[in-house]
Amino acid sequence: MFRRSEKFAHHELHVRLLRRGQEEDDLIPHERRKKMIKEAIGKVVLKRDLTEREMEEVMKEITTRSASDDQIASFVTALRMKGETPEEITGAARVIRDKGSRINMGDNAVSLDREEITVERETILSTAKELAEGTNIFNVSTATAFVVAGGGLKVAKYGRRSYSPLCGCADVIESLGINLDMTSTQLERCIKEVGICFLYEPSVQNGLEHITTIRRKIGIRTIFNLLDPLINPAGATIQVLGVYEPSLTERMAMVLKNLGIKRALVVYGEDTLDEITITGKTKITEVREGAMKSYFIAPEELGMKRREISEIKGGTKKENAEMILGILKGGQGARRDITVLNAAATFMIAGRAKDFNEGIELANRSIDSGEALNTLHRAVKFTNAELRFLRNKYETETEQDQPS
Repeated sequence: MFRRSEKFAHHELHVRLLRRGQEEDDLIPHERRKKMIKEAIGKVVLKRDLTEREMEEVMKEITTRSASDDQIASFVTALRMKGETPEEITGAARVIRDKGSRINMGDNAVSLDREEITVERETILSTAKELAEGTNIFNVSTATAFVVAGGGLKVAKYGRRSYSPLCGCADVIESLGINLDMTSTQLERCIKEVGICFLYEPSVQNGLEHITTIRRKIGIRTIFNLLDPLINPAGATIQVLGVYEPSLTERMAMVLKNLGIKRALVVYGEDTLDEITITGKTKITEVREGAMKSYFIAPEELGMKRREISEIKGGTKKENAEMILGILKGGQGARRDITVLNAAATFMIAGRAKDFNEGIELANRSIDSGEALNTLHRAVKFTNAELRFLRNKYETETEQDQPS
């Protein structure tokens, strides 16, 4: 037992540390932290929701490796079976965003992230089935990023490599000639000078580096799939987020609102596309200055022809890169249409266009003027020049270390 003076001294230390910005979990005894995920598993198994604060504490255990792999697997599986709430997703996202490295992209940077290619067997089997049925599409959001940047918006896109037979953002970006091996300072310069940058997953230290193996072993979609597009270290305040189920649009819009995103569109296209689609209707939940609303759009309503899914089919990373180049060079067809439509939505939610129709005009202008393609060329030039700089610096340092 503490004496009275010792209790007051302990309390003062607690307050001082909090005021200095120390994480609250540093003040929680290690034994207590270890019990939190156990308590959370027991609660979730009974189909009871966690509070945002409880989820934060559990995620701190996970990111600091205080929780075992078995505990993490049990927890995320039980959470999936119960169904993740906006509060639970928000709490988890806050911890990862706070822990991860930050990239200063200035005001009004736009994020176009999706639930990128993942390691879960459920996702891989689902996409493999789509490939067999001809429904796997090319990297729409990557093509959209160049069109949006060509139209004057700052774009930060976060991605990873694929697991065969899939093609992730990082794969197609490298096939286009862009170097992904960049420091945070170089990324900040890239978005300022070029208007676009690509944040490669291994360069972002957010405490989840050990989770990949767990995700692969349990093989199902979990809360980490929902977190993937929320942890872009650029801290964008405008986001267009694609989801894989229609029921997720309102849920993820609420999460974005909780995280302080000023304006966002959460989209789900028919044929299970996590993009605004041209093959049918798209469900959109819009976040604008704290208000939320959901609605549906169809390509015909915007003067576009409804297309078949086979017309936007993707391929290997080289094939997808060629498709993107074809769009940026002014090619016509279904792939350009879906890119223009997604870029139009981004221009609209970012305030550059008053509605979809004006956004379509801006997107077409970005392509036809050559600005979208020029953005790609400048990104290739900038990132490879930085690669040479790093190599030369390394070689110089190595030579200086050599004995004379």
